[in-house]
Amino acid sequence: MNQPNYLLIICDQLSATALSFYGNAYARTPNLDKLAAQSAIFEYAYTPCPLCQPARASFWTSKYPHETNVRTNLPLQRFPVYKDDPDTEPKVFSALPNQIPAMGELFSQAGYTCVHFGKTHDYGALRGFQIIPSEEIHIERSNPSINFDYETYLDIDTTQKAVSWLNSQAGKLKNPFLAVADLQNPHNICGYIGENQNGHNPAAYKLDRELPPLPDNFEFDDIGNRPEFIQYLCCAHRRQRHATHWTPEDYRYYLYAYYYYLSIVDSQIGEILNALEHSSKADNTVVIFFADHGEGMGAHRLVTKYGVFYEESNRVPLLFALPGAKINRRIGGVSSLLDLLPTMLDFSHISVPFDCKFSGHSQANVLRGADSSSASPYAAAEWQDEFRDYTVPGRMICDESYKYVCYLEPDSEELFDLGRDRLEQKNLARLPQYAPILTKYRALLETHLAKTNDDFKRLACSDIAAYRKHPLGFWLHQGPSAVEIYAESIRK
Repeated sequence: MNQPNYLLIICDQLSATALSFYGNAYARTPNLDKLAAQSAIFEYAYTPCPLCQPARASFWTSKYPHETNVRTNLPLQRFPVYKDDPDTEPKVFSALPNQIPAMGELFSQAGYTCVHFGKTHDYGALRGFQIIPSEEIHIERSNPSINFDYETYLDIDTTQKAVSWLNSQAGKLKNPFLAVADLQNPHNICGYIGENQNGHNPAAYKLDRELPPLPDNFEFDDIGNRPEFIQYLCCAHRRQRHATHWTPEDYRYYLYAYYYYLSIVDSQIGEILNALEHSSKADNTVVIFFADHGEGMGAHRLVTKYGVFYEESNRVPLLFALPGAKINRRIGGVSSLLDLLPTMLDFSHISVPFDCKFSGHSQANVLRGADSSSASPYAAAEWQDEFRDYTVPGRMICDESYKYVCYLEPDSEELFDLGRDRLEQKNLARLPQYAPILTKYRALLETHLAKTNDDFKRLACSDIAAYRKHPLGFWLHQGPSAVEIYAESIRK
């Protein structure tokens, strides 16, 4: 095969646990199921950050958020970044340095035509791509019961433009291409939660099937044994605050909406794949499907993402469909979205400058069948901040056996036995019998921090005690969240 073309299809806020080929019995995604049937499926792939822009800057560069300088969704910080830094003047903290090469630059330099359709939430990481922005196209809702569809309207335009390019432009190219269809859904669920923060009216819904069941880990079995950041997440996060007083039935309507957005984006993915299939380039095009991060999906009563490292928010789909492959392969071990760029370069036999160092690992040998398991020894993720005056940085590291989480507050650790407790219902960090394992994964994280020059231990925490006044439990929250208080302050 000559240097392959690449078609990357990205979803926003899609958890691996929401998809049938990862074991979900409720999902209806026939087009993604068809793609998975001819793909190498990475069983346990993780995002480097459970937030849009940091995750995206990371997978476009194979660098962690602390390396890219894109740690938040916000362009400025107005609080001390470091413990020894009293300066609260605004700082630029979400801009990719020019010296860090991004995917579009490296492939453009190698002779590829690089074109990007859709979401551009990147702060500089899409350098090297011809960017085709999306515009809203309003259509009649397929399900009028769902009362928020903004990002669906953007995806319609993204899909049409990607299909048109594959139909009319791709076949004319003499050089290989790297095309990206960057779709928004099921990210619509964030706006949906805001629209329904006062609960759901069953009479307003015309259900096309039964409501989905609540997840098996809907309730915290041991919320009193979790870090305070988790216990009081409703105090920081507006969407979690919006769901604070939901009943279990409300959560089922929210999940119904999430699967609705997923089914819509699956249909659009089908249109894009169909266009590729009927093009002259199908026989030499690698299709890669993934998501920037996951979604809480009601696990532990959590919605959206924001600072937690549970499987639903951090484990993402990752598929490689190679030309001519008809039977899926399951790739064991853990992997990271940071592996994407080095894998593609390796698979295309593109050399990189000697000083270009990636934090991810090439999975090309796995794709070629030379190895049966992931080349990554572990997966790691980071959390910095989004909402300025409620900052509790955190780090996660995991392998096939255990997941270790640490936040910069006293006694704020989590340890999960992923082999026995994939639902993460029992935090083992405070149990004496697990002290040796805890020590092992603390050391693994310390080694990782040193290897990547992570400034985690220097980062500042906000004084957030004022927000944690109510009794323990999301459902007992009173008043606005920190971000809502901040938003109101800047409006005055």
